[in-house]
Amino acid sequence: MTGGVALIVKPPGCSSHDVVATLRRRVGLPCGHLGTLDPLAAGLLVVAAGRTTRLLRYAGGQDKEYLAEVWLGVGTPSDDFGTAVEQKADAAHLGEADVAAALTHLRRETLQAPPAFSARQVGGERAYRAARAGRPLELPMRPAQLHVAEILDLRPGPTLRLRLRLKVSAGYYVRALARDLGARLGVPGALAFLLRTASGPFLLERARTLEEQPELLPPDLLLDGLPRVDFAEAEGRRLVLGQRLPGAGDREGRVAAYLGGRLIAVAVARQGVYHPETVLGLED
Repeated sequence: MTGGVALIVKPPGCSSHDVVATLRRRVGLPCGHLGTLDPLAAGLLVVAAGRTTRLLRYAGGQDKEYLAEVWLGVGTPSDDFGTAVEQKADAAHLGEADVAAALTHLRRETLQAPPAFSARQVGGERAYRAARAGRPLELPMRPAQLHVAEILDLRPGPTLRLRLRLKVSAGYYVRALARDLGARLGVPGALAFLLRTASGPFLLERARTLEEQPELLPPDLLLDGLPRVDFAEAEGRRLVLGQRLPGAGDREGRVAAYLGGRLIAVAVARQGVYHPETVLGLED
């Protein structure tokens, strides 16, 4: 079965893997998710079911949007409250102008150091496992961009509490933003709460809880922006069999291939020929 795309509200306290396992049992199909949410975070998790999991690779670069609460004046090894507070400093001298200036600086950054407690690997070892063992790894900087950081609320004090609306690139760690924002202001920082509200074109308000019956949306929603090409019966069948097809003309790049109004594959047009890249097939 082709399956589809399910938008799920991940509650805090469970992993993204837990959500996928629950949905797999519910729909009776293999499932995979787009964009991991930390166990303490909540909000939108995009899950693909059935053959649609093959299309997740095409949506991996989408921007994400969040509501976040950051505390300045406290710091933890994991940059959130999944580990105990180990650093404290008085942040009472900081105000909105200070925070706004620091956020402006962070928006100019194009590289980010992942948190010590992350799933990144060095030499085949997961960073969070090494950190838990008391030997944090040196993690290389990675491309990541903070596009929007709007201050929604700021409560000054020895521990400054800050609510933000964020739009970030794929691969951006909001926990690392809390850490880096604090470092920029001369105090420790930690992420207190995180809610994902959007992932690319997918919005939290369309998502369903784990207790509700999931709605499987069309697979081609993961192909936002790919041009559509409709094939005749004979050509479409050849494409899903892995055969190359002439007729691409001057078109270059990936296309969403359809037969009878149904997505059957992603193909690459190159030098006048369509090359099948990811095949979904003809049958449900």
